Amino acid sequence: MLKLNLPYPPSINHYWRHVGQRVLISKKGREYRAEVSSYLNRKRVEPLVGPLSVDIELHMPDRRRRDIDNVLKAMLDALQWGGAFLDDNQVMRLAIEKVVSENKSKPKRRTKDEIAAGVEKPKPLQGEAIVWIAEVQTENLAAADRICLRCQKSFASLGPANRICDGCNEDNREISPNAEPTWSGKRHNGKAL
Repeated sequence: MLKLNLPYPPSINHYWRHVGQRVLISKKGREYRAEVSSYLNRKRVEPLVGPLSVDIELHMPDRRRRDIDNVLKAMLDALQWGGAFLDDNQVMRLAIEKVVSENKSKPKRRTKDEIAAGVEKPKPLQGEAIVWIAEVQTENLAAADRICLRCQKSFASLGPANRICDGCNEDNREISPNAEPTWSGKRHNGKAL
C-alpha cells in the first residue's frame, strides 16, 4: 500500500484550457503534474499493477466552498502520469473525504519590530491531499482491504458498507446512546439535517 502526501490539486475548472479547436492541459495543470511526478520520483514509487483501491483525504486550503469532485481528474491523471499506476482505469474503488480547516483567520501581519528582528512572513494556508493506494483482489472485491475512516489503517472489510475497523467500532459502542452528535452542517429548527 502507498501513502502519499500530495499538494492540493487544481480544480477541473482550471485544469483544461481551450486553444482554438483544441483542449489542452493548463499551465496550473502541467505544474501540478510535474510536482506530483517529482514527489513520486523522490519516493521511488514503482507503478502498481492490477485493480486498485484509492482513498483520498482532502485538506482544504481555506474555508471557501469547494466541490470535492472537481479535483479528482487532475489528481488521478497526475498520479498516472507520475507513475503511481499504469492507467487510472485500474481504480476499482474510490473514496474521497473533505477535511475543512478549523483556522478561520488569515495569517496575522508582522509588526515593524518583527520585520526589523527578521521574523519571516507568515505563509498562507495551503491545502493538501493524503492518498492511500492499495491493490485489491477482484475475486474477493466485496471483502477487500479498506482504509478505516477513523484511524486510517488498513483492515479486512466485510463489504462496501463496512468502512470502520473492529477496534474503532468498539470505541463507537462505548459512546453513550444519548450523546448528541456534533454536526456542523445544515440545520433546521436546531436539528441537523
